[in-house]
Amino acid sequence: MTEFWIIDYLVLALILGSAVLVIRIPNLPGATMALSAVGTFLSLLFVILGAPDDAHSEVVVGAIALPVLYLAAIAKVRADVLDEGELREEGEQDDEGEASDRR
Repeated sequence: MTEFWIIDYLVLALILGSAVLVIRIPNLPGATMALSAVGTFLSLLFVILGAPDDAHSEVVVGAIALPVLYLAAIAKVRADVLDEGELREEGEQDDEGEASDRR
């Protein structure tokens, strides 16, 4: 019986680790893939806890549909950027070596 608790805690640790990655990864597609991992591990936890209907819903929504929608929205927003200067972070240098000053 105790081995089930170990599996539960392992999956919970994977969920927490993936959630931290969602926050810590600087690029949006990578953070979206980490969010998909959270959904995948949550569905695994639902299977372990004996809730297959919830696991199925979590796979469809949390691991597939939501990341696909986020990636499509990220691609759409990036396609609408007209000037590459809009993408620079504060302190980045442009081609001439000048630091951009956005305030």
